[in-house]
Amino acid sequence: MSAIETVGAEPLLKFAELLLKKGMLEEAECQLEEALRQDAGNARCHYLLAVVRMAVGNPAAALPAFRAAQGLSPDDVKILNDCGVALQQLGRPEEAAASYREALRLAPDYPDATVNLALLYKDQGRLVAAERVLREALPHQPDSLRVRYNLANFLHQQGRSVEAVQGYREVLRLAPEHLGALQNLLFALHYSPSFSDYQIYQEHLRASRNPALRGAPVPASPLRQRGGRIRLGYLSPDFRGHSVASFIEPVLAHHDRERFEIFCYANLGNPDESTGRIKGLAEHWRDLYQLSDEKAAALITQDRLDILVDLAGHTAGNRLPLFAGRLAPLQGTWLGYPDTTGMPAQDFRISDPLVDPPGQSDLLHSERLVRLPRCFCCYLPPACAPALAELPALRSGRVTFGSFNNLAKVTPEVIAVWGRILTALPAARLMLKCSPLADPEVCERLRAAFAELGIAPERLELRPGDPAPAQHLARYGEVDIALDTFPYNGTTTTCEALWMGVPVVTLAGTRHAARTGVTLLAGCGLEELIARTPEAYVELAYRLAGDLDRLQRLRKGLRARLAGSVLCDAAGVTREVEAAFEVELARQTGVPRSGTV
Repeated sequence: MSAIETVGAEPLLKFAELLLKKGMLEEAECQLEEALRQDAGNARCHYLLAVVRMAVGNPAAALPAFRAAQGLSPDDVKILNDCGVALQQLGRPEEAAASYREALRLAPDYPDATVNLALLYKDQGRLVAAERVLREALPHQPDSLRVRYNLANFLHQQGRSVEAVQGYREVLRLAPEHLGALQNLLFALHYSPSFSDYQIYQEHLRASRNPALRGAPVPASPLRQRGGRIRLGYLSPDFRGHSVASFIEPVLAHHDRERFEIFCYANLGNPDESTGRIKGLAEHWRDLYQLSDEKAAALITQDRLDILVDLAGHTAGNRLPLFAGRLAPLQGTWLGYPDTTGMPAQDFRISDPLVDPPGQSDLLHSERLVRLPRCFCCYLPPACAPALAELPALRSGRVTFGSFNNLAKVTPEVIAVWGRILTALPAARLMLKCSPLADPEVCERLRAAFAELGIAPERLELRPGDPAPAQHLARYGEVDIALDTFPYNGTTTTCEALWMGVPVVTLAGTRHAARTGVTLLAGCGLEELIARTPEAYVELAYRLAGDLDRLQRLRKGLRARLAGSVLCDAAGVTREVEAAFEVELARQTGVPRSGTV
């Protein structure tokens, strides 16, 4: 692909290449600089010098070397692509995009420049432009896994889950053990009513037999003496500013340390303020991010756990293959994923009677469903939450519906039902807020979808995500009624709306992802906001919008109601979780454990 040729300083250049292969970057840089003193017109020497400087994290120094190589070999697509990477790292995205585009003009079948340009557009919030780049590349790169995989991801992020599922299947046809496509396929299935609960279950069982999920061999575990505290580990990529953190942090803060010894295994590359708080709640903190499965398994095994709990399921950053090797006598999953993992090595999944009703749900899980008596989770309200705002309808004279859920959940079926609500209430408006709405083309697609239902564009307020949590929460001050998505309900967004005094209307479905709203609202005593059919959902929203007195009462009382509910009873929910862990451990090992020293 590259047109770079060695034209001089041959011995120094070959020696530098040998040093590069051995990872001796400083020595290679010295050899390349000397080679250029002897032959300043050697394009490959300039290029390799730039590569070395990029490898040591110095794109500013690499860029002049890339430019020099480019001047000597202007049609070399590898130089153009890597120069684009340097420009992107230097915060010069438009120049980077121009470099990628020039590489693609010269070589439309060059996957590196294709994917880099698409990802740059995605980082700019231009999902439709990113999709367009990848679609234009497909005729030239029909078997490129990276092109097809990223295209499926971008479709999913736009709420086009059925198309995304087709895209992931195509990736798996080309590469059956592509773990990212395998797990993203399982996740995407939950967003559309096109896939039945049974179909989704069967897909999980098939995935569990894929070699990509089998994991590394597990070293022999050190002998674990019976007695003492129960050694409990949580493994997650989301010990950070993430929705999962809002539900695991209060549990970590309330664990009984006389009965449980807590280990946290973090698989995250960018720790933040939340990470620091969570780390302070763990007796033992282990960083898995840079570790291979073999090394991570060895580290966890050395801790001689009694229980290991996955908090991610098949979501991004998970380490589910580790569990396949049985790292603890009792293994399970909780919080981060709304379904079975399908993996035989996972013994249990924490749930509750409303979100996973007894009966059919049990038949669609490879794990035992362990139902907490009240709710499967507890919520930590954000400390940065502003004071409650006045009901917006009292100021504006019209009701504003809102949804701050991920756009992937706003499917054609959801839009159709929301369109019926807006048709029934001609003065009402709808505010949608999420990061993909920074893209004007995504917004235009949404407006067109509503326009087909007779909803004028001016009745939609489409906003990108807010940069700070406090700003995000303050935006609820402009919403009278929150509309839950389906069949994938909100979780954190529902709790946030309630905390900010905004009632949430939900539609109950048949699987966990479609019943989260049921258990959250019931936990607050708000069963009257749960609809059982789309028609009832529309009617419920219509009646609520017509009762401003009721909306005002809810606005003033919802925060206190949530604070006094099971959703904020961290101590109580933690005791229930601990009791469940003890029962399951005794069941699994045949040895009763009280957890006392």
